[in-house]
Order: sequence, then structure tokens, then C-alpha cells
Amino acid sequence: MQSFTKILRQAGRSAALAASLCLLFMAGCDPDPPAPSVPSSNLLKDVYEDYFSVGAAVQSGSLGKYETILENFNSVTAETQMKWSRLEAEEGTYTYEGADAIIDWAQSHDTAVRGHCLVWYKSLPAWVLADGTTKEEAFARIDRHVAETMEYFGSDVYCWDVVNEALKDTVTAADLERGTIWRTGDVLGAETGDWYALCGTDYITQAFRSAAAAREEYGLDGVELFYNDYKLNDPAKREACVQVVEMLREEGLPVDGIGMQGHYRLSDYLADPEGFLDEFETSVKTFTGLGLDVHITELDIRVYASDDEPQEFDSLPYAVEEQQAEMYAGIFEVLRKYAVPWKAGAGCVTNVTVWGLADDSRAWDTAAHKEYPLLFNEALEPKQAYYAIISF
Repeated sequence: MQSFTKILRQAGRSAALAASLCLLFMAGCDPDPPAPSVPSSNLLKDVYEDYFSVGAAVQSGSLGKYETILENFNSVTAETQMKWSRLEAEEGTYTYEGADAIIDWAQSHDTAVRGHCLVWYKSLPAWVLADGTTKEEAFARIDRHVAETMEYFGSDVYCWDVVNEALKDTVTAADLERGTIWRTGDVLGAETGDWYALCGTDYITQAFRSAAAAREEYGLDGVELFYNDYKLNDPAKREACVQVVEMLREEGLPVDGIGMQGHYRLSDYLADPEGFLDEFETSVKTFTGLGLDVHITELDIRVYASDDEPQEFDSLPYAVEEQQAEMYAGIFEVLRKYAVPWKAGAGCVTNVTVWGLADDSRAWDTAAHKEYPLLFNEALEPKQAYYAIISF
């Protein structure tokens, strides 16, 4: 049962929510090529209003710090505060304050909220897959968590990553032949669990079955259900993701879209710029060709080739920043092409979300170096990448 506070909160948001969702989905799958209007500003959401919504991952405690940067976005994703371990660290004890703060901020700023994520092998409370848990018990916990989460947030969230990262880190052609494409065996640690070892692929279908049932039960027809993963620009992992979609469809389960995370390194691009963008476009075209929408859910570009590469500079050199901007521009150029269906029945790109707001957040920084992966620098000023993606 919803609390009285929750009911009041949802009632107070209804008008703002309707306005934000209207703006969000007006940028969806128009059958005609977009004819961009001249933006009234250089804000990303204005520049891309005829293409797709533009989002950022946020934490509730830093919304005030990044208020000016956040003016660029009409979608936000809770970076951590909607994950299972943050909502229900102890069974039956719910903590919604952080997520509520993000939703309250978003609705007061005409900004939609993307839900991340319902079932993942990380950020998983230990009790969910504790020793002795049976497959049936695991399914019951999925059912309850998905239903309670979707009921609580309701239409305040326009999309959910139902299952996150079910595929192994790197999928090879041999994995595709053997069927060994699933994440299992080496994932145990703090707040992790091996779903596949206990449930096989059935946990994926169970999560989508639960989400579809919750969507119907709570009248959330406009809430989309996504599968989300990374390295989906890699040919073998792209094919593995297609197999996920086919598996869900064979079970008669709805999947509305694919979240391509987009955690990239500059070296991925510099080694073969044309090849990188070709594979990226092939993935977008493949998934939209299945009739699915695509969200780029966690976009950032790290400037070092590996986590342990020694630090070479104390601030981002102009030449490196220029290369990073070129890569961002190439990615957005591809995405603009697929803001409308490329064939009858195809889906399209409806959201692009960067995974953070500014380089001061230490996103992806390692003990060896700083990564500088985002569109705004440590002083919260636009980088060359920002200007590159609005100049077209």
C-alpha cells in the first residue's frame, strides 16, 4: 500500500509530469526526417529537441552544485539511488529518500526520470541470493522487488532498465558458438550475486515477466522496459544481445528497447576512427532494425587507454581534448541519423544520457590517473566536446 506521503507527492507532480513526458516523447519516432528548428539557446536539450531527449546521471546530494549544468538536460538517471541495495538493503526495510529527492527535483525542473535498474548482479543486497536460496525463492524476490519498485515510482519514471549486464564482459565468436555468453562464475564480492549460477537465463525472463505484469497492474502503459549492457558496439556482444531479445520474444515478453551504455576510451576511436563509428552505427541499426528503440544510457569517453596507464598530464591538453571532442561529435552524428526509423517498423534513438556531469566528479579516475571523460571540465565549464556536439 502506498503511504499517504507518496500519494500526496504523486498528486502534486501530475501537471509537471505530464508536461515533461510530453516534451520527452515528442522527440520520439516521427516517421519523417527531423527538420531541426533553430534553437533558442545552446542548451543541449534545446539543440536536440527535434531528435531525442538528452540526459545525465545524477546523485541527489550534488543536484545543487551542478544546477547550471543541469539546465542542459531534460532527462536524468539516478546513478546509484534506485538500485536494489539502496532501496532495500535489509529485506522489508525500504529507503526511498535519495531517489525521491531526485524525482522531486526533476519534476520541479520539467525533467523526466529514467529508472536504473531493477535486476543487476551488482548493488545487490546479500540477503537476495544468500546461501541456501532456491531458484523459486530468487524468483519470488524478483517478483516482489520489481512490483514494489514500479508501483512506488509509478509514472514518475518513464523507462526502466529491467535487467542490467546479464552478458559476460567480453563475448567472443567462440562464446557465441558454445552459448557461453552469460555473466557467471567470477562475479562474487561485496553487494554482488551470481544470478546465472542459480537460475540460468530464467532470471532474465522472470524479471521482464515481472515488469510486464507490474506495468499492466499499475496502469503504467507509457513506461518502457529496456535491456541494458555495455560493449554492445562489439560484433560478438552485439549478436549476444540480439539473442537476449529473441529469447524474451520467444517467451512472449515485451522488450521496448536496448540501452547501449557507451563507456568508451579515446584509444578505441583513435586506433580506427572509421571502424569504431561503423561498428557503433551497425549496433544502433541492428537494434532499431528489430523494432526496438535505443537509448545511449551511460556515455563517457576516458582519455587513457587502460586503468593503470601512468598519468601523463596534470590538466587535459588541448590536443587530447580536441580528439575527445571529435569522438563525441562522431557518435552524436550517428545518433542523429537514427532519431527517426530508417525502415518501416524500425525503432529509433530516443534518449542519450551521459554518465555524469563534470570532470571534477572523479568519474572513472584510477589510482594512476584522472580520466576527464565528460562534457564539462573541473571548473564546470563546457569542454570542446560540448561545442562539438551542438555544432552541426
